[in-house]
Amino acid sequence: MSPTLSLSWSPLVQGQGWPPNILPAPGDFSVSLTAEIAFFLIAGALAVVVALPWAIRAAVRSRNYVPLIVLASGLICSLLEPMLDLLGHLHWANNLIPAFTNFGITVPLLIPPCYMAFLGLEAYFCYFVIRNGAHASHFVMLLGMGIVTDAIMETAGINLGTYLYYGVQPFSFLNFPYWWGFINGGSFVTIGAILAFAVPRLKGAQKLLLLLVAPFGMMVAYFGVGFPHILIHNSTLPTAVRWIGAAVMMAMMVGWMFVLHRLVGRPNSQPAPKWTFWRVFAYGKFIPTRTGRQNLWRKMCEEGGVTPGDGIAVDPEDPAQALVVGPTIILNGSQQNRQPATTL
Repeated sequence: MSPTLSLSWSPLVQGQGWPPNILPAPGDFSVSLTAEIAFFLIAGALAVVVALPWAIRAAVRSRNYVPLIVLASGLICSLLEPMLDLLGHLHWANNLIPAFTNFGITVPLLIPPCYMAFLGLEAYFCYFVIRNGAHASHFVMLLGMGIVTDAIMETAGINLGTYLYYGVQPFSFLNFPYWWGFINGGSFVTIGAILAFAVPRLKGAQKLLLLLVAPFGMMVAYFGVGFPHILIHNSTLPTAVRWIGAAVMMAMMVGWMFVLHRLVGRPNSQPAPKWTFWRVFAYGKFIPTRTGRQNLWRKMCEEGGVTPGDGIAVDPEDPAQALVVGPTIILNGSQQNRQPATTL
């Protein structure tokens, strides 16, 4: 097909070469060292420093290596950042301390701990809620929590001048495009759902497979659900279509929460702890003592109608009391080869 024919044949066939909406890195702006350090702490370094002793204690005292593995998985997941910067149209300040370069983009040193905090710790909290019995509404609340925490962190970073989103960015407020909040928040919940299914089924050294959970779960959310916006965002389609694509993707991400609930959630007909949007934040971020969290847990169970025979944990922070969620294949060699999958 000739170049002329390819340009006139269809609005979908044009602009061959460098993607039309991508501007080569780096950005043409710089940032102060004070702002860089501030965002380094806000973006996740402080949370990781606080969480590491907890993860190490869990490994030493209870031989529970999952928190450490999930943090390491988040660190591995940070290798995906330059690809997402390219596709989502993000530019970093040109004088940040560098970590690595890929896709022609140099990722700053502040990003690896950011991924450990959000794709590690935030996703771990989603796993905590799901493993202890979550209704469909709770999955949506977790998505909302991810959107809000991502927006707070990114709005700070953008307005400190460490990076920016360029070009057409639908649904922006204070320079942060909220379509990113949906796709990032959906990643946290997706990783949490995978953990809820996989952790009780992996034994011993098999748990090292969880090192892959953050990059796998993030890519499921980005390219399994986020593809309508990502494809249109990097096309020559009109701006109005790019807004529509973003809206469709955001709606799909909410729908994906209901799919995850069907896969690893607790049926809505069965009692579960009564989480609210505020309690999702309070339990994981604002109640520092175990006693305070335990009191809130008992209150949620009472309000949710949970009784001792329902299988819900008395101590939700004890992994041994977690529900085994998700489809289960039952093998019984002599009598039957397979039974239909069931959800506990």
